[in-house]
Amino acid sequence: MRNVFITKTFTNHHSIATGLYAETHGVLGNSVYDPKYKKVLNYGYDLWHFTEEITPIWTLNQKAGEGRHSGVLMWPGGSDQVYQNISTTFSLKYNPSVPFSDRVDVAVSWIMDPETPANLVFLYFEEPDKTAHVYGPESQQVANAISKVDNVTGYLLKKLEENNLTDAVNVFLLSDHGFESVTVSRIINITDFIPPEANYTIVEHSPTYHLYPANDEDGEIIYDALKNASNIFKHFSVYRKDELLDRWHYKHNRRTPPIFVLADESYAFSDIYRYANDYVNITNTSLTPNTTFGLHGYDNNEMNMHPFFIAFGPLIKKEYKLDPFDNVDLYSLFSYMLKLDAPHTNGTLDNVKSLLTSEPDPSLPYI
Repeated sequence: MRNVFITKTFTNHHSIATGLYAETHGVLGNSVYDPKYKKVLNYGYDLWHFTEEITPIWTLNQKAGEGRHSGVLMWPGGSDQVYQNISTTFSLKYNPSVPFSDRVDVAVSWIMDPETPANLVFLYFEEPDKTAHVYGPESQQVANAISKVDNVTGYLLKKLEENNLTDAVNVFLLSDHGFESVTVSRIINITDFIPPEANYTIVEHSPTYHLYPANDEDGEIIYDALKNASNIFKHFSVYRKDELLDRWHYKHNRRTPPIFVLADESYAFSDIYRYANDYVNITNTSLTPNTTFGLHGYDNNEMNMHPFFIAFGPLIKKEYKLDPFDNVDLYSLFSYMLKLDAPHTNGTLDNVKSLLTSEPDPSLPYI
């Protein structure tokens, strides 16, 4: 499965939920500057609600009525956000202290609710992402985290079987991005290339920087300096807003920065040292040039950035391999399976419809 650019958590969770590219839904990163509000937006209402027309699939399902009930469990931009003044029947805010098995129990209880059974549930686990950032994706710690997620997947299947839901529930296992290893020796401090007289603000984190010059003159100084440095030292690219690649679907938004800097895959900027304290404290060791962290956010054409996709259930073909598709196509698929009239999105049903065994049966819940 291909994700959208940038290959970061908030951006891609919102694309999966809405079927929209980043330039359409406005979540251009985990932090963005919005000139409308004249401030940096972190997690919160303004970040997720670029326009009030944006309709996550759980809102579309809830709005349709006729016994439909949505549940959103810790999903970024979902479990603590209300869209179009319509709350989902069930929600649980992100709390990393809640064990994964308990989250599964809650999700299954929503489906089994005697009064308002959920027919659509979104469930989020923060691993192996959390561990991969600190230790790198090839580490034993990440292998252990993957085993933990494998175990909770088995627990989910067990709970579905115990509640006679195996033939009624379609399960989609997916991620928002891949991962790349970055060593300390490949960290770039781009501020070294910018003349000290230039004033600017940096928003966002490695491997992408949003640069906001204080004025047009500083903008020219900064762009020229970074462009020259990227040509000489390589390993990162610099773009004006109108130079951003069309295939990224990233530049047509008021939140798109005037200068955008992207590290090459396996390289990072100096802000990645924010993971260093975690590493040093946990391992009780010092950093070396070979100390490895994990990072994502690179070009979505890079294979290591691509997420995985697995689906099974009564409507899903068995042992069927789907051609690569975009995660924005999932909204169209979910809408089709739920018998919902979907708004216009950036996805295409035909890219994913072939994985279904038959036309959806409205008498069954499709999760």
